[in-house]
Amino acid sequence: MALSGGVDSVVLLHLLSALAPRLDIELSAMHVNHGLSPQADAWQAFCRRLCASLGIPLEEVRVEVPMAAASGLEAAARKARYGAFARVDAAYIAQAHQRDDQAETLLFNLLRGSGLAGAAAMPAVRPFPGRPGLQILRPLLEVSRDEIASYAQERQLAWIEDESNRDVRHARNFLRRNILPLIQERFPGCDASLARAATHFAEGEALLVQLAEIDARTAMRDGRIVVAEFARLDESRARNLLRHVLKSAGMSMPDSARLREAVRQVCEAAADRQVTIDLGPCMLYRYRGELWLTQPAVMPQAVEWRGEQKLAWGGDVLRFERGVGSGIGMDRLAGQPIRLAPRRGGEHFRPDARRPRRDLRKLLQERGVPPWLRKVMPLLWCGEELVWVPGIGTDCAWQCAPDATGLLPEWVQASGKSQSP
Repeated sequence: MALSGGVDSVVLLHLLSALAPRLDIELSAMHVNHGLSPQADAWQAFCRRLCASLGIPLEEVRVEVPMAAASGLEAAARKARYGAFARVDAAYIAQAHQRDDQAETLLFNLLRGSGLAGAAAMPAVRPFPGRPGLQILRPLLEVSRDEIASYAQERQLAWIEDESNRDVRHARNFLRRNILPLIQERFPGCDASLARAATHFAEGEALLVQLAEIDARTAMRDGRIVVAEFARLDESRARNLLRHVLKSAGMSMPDSARLREAVRQVCEAAADRQVTIDLGPCMLYRYRGELWLTQPAVMPQAVEWRGEQKLAWGGDVLRFERGVGSGIGMDRLAGQPIRLAPRRGGEHFRPDARRPRRDLRKLLQERGVPPWLRKVMPLLWCGEELVWVPGIGTDCAWQCAPDATGLLPEWVQASGKSQSP
């Protein structure tokens, strides 16, 4: 479980330590030291003593939090913390968020203009992003802060107080200390009502996900949206499907105005027109009747290859393996200057000895390589001769003999896709 040393996490540790033998679970704790407070090391030492007194293993992790992060200090600390959680060897991570936290999260997200997903606040159980098989549990979401404090006091538990929780410059602290008390004074029990509302919003969000999955069965092919089917959906369903695809790809969500404009351009542009839309966190392209979502490309620079097994290529990677009877003939490359460079235009290539040398642009078009990938793909040159093109292969004059050693380049894109022929 995640142990900060505050009263909520101390109570959860105390409860889980009592339940672990009965539930036959192996309990351990992790403390993440963000280094943001002068007391950070003292908090870490407190957690170490607490776990030792309960006989619970503790993993202590120090993280670096960028002080000038564009997303803000709280978000940067959360990102660093979750980066540490992502490396745990466990099936579950228990967190001590409680009902008041849920109410604060709901209000915070509503004030940011969030949709149903944000209004749903924090689920009691959810998959950990990017870690199949790992789940986040929040067993105290229906328990109030006062009930947790009473439990700790009755059992004379010790905990630490984070002085930053009093700093109302942080949005959540402002809501907790200045706004929610006023609302509770006028609407007693509002924390429970807000938490219940978050549950209703979560049900609505689940229905939207189910609707997107239904639409995806007819509107998606090979992980891409088919424009003709997409255009048949009404606007709200089209946006819902696009949000679902973005979320499934692990991409940040653009604002609603940008998403609405993207749907309009995709559906209204002429059928033969290529559409490029900057969604902020990602790029949306319409190509050959399909929608492609990609991370913004990092334009690579030409680089010499000196026998390395791996080379950085913009935001991607080039790998080089050896084989017998396939790839580029190593005997031809020996002693020659070898470089990798992006396309400049006008290149010609001959992968098949039975056919004449052809314009590389036309070869790439025939293979269905999208225009934005053509701009950043690595071409391997030996002197002034084009030797290898990812997705097409090796020029026939440079192909390896059946019993000779060959070089097998592979272009591994940031998305995880690779081009090795």
